[in-house]
Amino acid sequence: MPTDESRNATTVTGGRRRPWVAIAVVISLVVGWATSGDLIYHSLIGLDSSGFPAGEWIQATLAPGATKAIGGLVVAVAILLALGGVFFVLARREAPARPDGRRAFLAGSAAGVGAFAAGLAGALGHTFFGIGKSGGDGWLGVQNGVNSNDGIVKTHPTWDDAWKGARVRSYGRLGRTEWPISDTVLGAGRIREADWKIVTGAFDRGVNYIDTAPDYSTEGSELAVGRALKEIPRDQVFLATKFCTPIGHLPAGTPVEKYKSVVEESLARMGTDYVDLVHIHSCDEVERLMDPNVHEAFDRLREEGKARFLGVSTHTPRLEPVANQATSSGRFDVMMLAYHHGIWPHLGSIIDRAHDEQDMGIVAMKTLKGARHRNLEDFHDANSYAQAALKWVHSNPKVSCAVISFFEMQHLDEYLHASGQKITNEDVAILERYDRGIIGSYCAPHCGDCLGSCPEGVPIADVLRHRMYFEDYKDERNAMELYAKLPVNASACDGCAAPCLGACPVGIDIADRVQGAHDLLTFGA
Repeated sequence: MPTDESRNATTVTGGRRRPWVAIAVVISLVVGWATSGDLIYHSLIGLDSSGFPAGEWIQATLAPGATKAIGGLVVAVAILLALGGVFFVLARREAPARPDGRRAFLAGSAAGVGAFAAGLAGALGHTFFGIGKSGGDGWLGVQNGVNSNDGIVKTHPTWDDAWKGARVRSYGRLGRTEWPISDTVLGAGRIREADWKIVTGAFDRGVNYIDTAPDYSTEGSELAVGRALKEIPRDQVFLATKFCTPIGHLPAGTPVEKYKSVVEESLARMGTDYVDLVHIHSCDEVERLMDPNVHEAFDRLREEGKARFLGVSTHTPRLEPVANQATSSGRFDVMMLAYHHGIWPHLGSIIDRAHDEQDMGIVAMKTLKGARHRNLEDFHDANSYAQAALKWVHSNPKVSCAVISFFEMQHLDEYLHASGQKITNEDVAILERYDRGIIGSYCAPHCGDCLGSCPEGVPIADVLRHRMYFEDYKDERNAMELYAKLPVNASACDGCAAPCLGACPVGIDIADRVQGAHDLLTFGA
């Protein structure tokens, strides 16, 4: 006859009781690593809410005003809680029966807590230490690298006394806007709220155009500009922003009210009643350029006194049809293009047409040609590479100004020292030496000759641009975010016969550079 003790050692189905705590720990460790770990890892990259299961619904329901997507973290925690709940129920059902149910509750709790803790350990191991990931990199090591400036040549290594106190010495005309624009203008892409004195410092030196956007430094750029505007007479600076959110650009077909609201949110962040210019930013499609909704939204903003001029910026392989349509439409007052020494020769005719036919203001961006000099630590010429590059841009009378990212106080002296100066033979020699140093690695904007060679549809130019942001700009986080949003990435190159070889007109080994980009930008994910 079985005793009570022997009955307690059996399950309700008559078998031996399973070691539920051990089972819970093992299974949850694996599931937490594979699912929650991957979700948390990609949440730290900063993916848009649409990149996670039910992400957009979660964002709208739980955090409609948040500037970062929370869907990945919410789903990751939900999975961990579900693991704990499942093992609590399973262990409780098989626990020895007692009238008060205490032993069953304790058994279930032990399994549930063990499951949650093990799942969390697996997730954190995946996320921060890269356990089980190819290359073994996690966010802990990545963040140390991102925050470290060791060995990075961000500016000229010498802060020359001759540059001290440099200021704008030349002004032009920003096309039909009639704004008397400084030849060098402030790009606020890397400025955060605490850096607002860089903005006021540039204004005090004569810079009178500020280029910002909601997704620059995740609102930080506009907040910095807003703080600076408290010290700057609003009518003495030309302010440009973009049709986008802190998470990214608005696609074609976005409702009119949404287009309007993102600009109104920018106005609130900057504490101003109007912006001078709104760009359709990083435009690679005529459809987005000419979206009737964005044009209706701009017209309403202009009627309400919230925006004065419309612009387009592009540095993509489809620049030519986008730029030509912008010119033909007559809708755009300003065009911002990637323009630097050694650029695609045909770009000159696009600039000429926009200037001559529509009197558009031309803003040159990407003026440092990828800032590759940051990784060429022996590139220590007596003169600044940045100054030579800026003087080259200033030499074209149809280019209204050069926009460049100011993010250190030295830049006020170094960059503005080039203002109003003519390019010299010594400057040309610096630029030519730079070009020799980047042969085989620099992917020129607007080219796109290689795109038709890839049967998988990998956006080669975008992949290499994001690699440039990572390696040369040292903007690792932004590079990873942008790469993660590509609909097709370089993982598609695995096992490919590489028909792209020989497709680059400047001799880049596309297969090697693109696959290397994938390794950098995913950290083995």
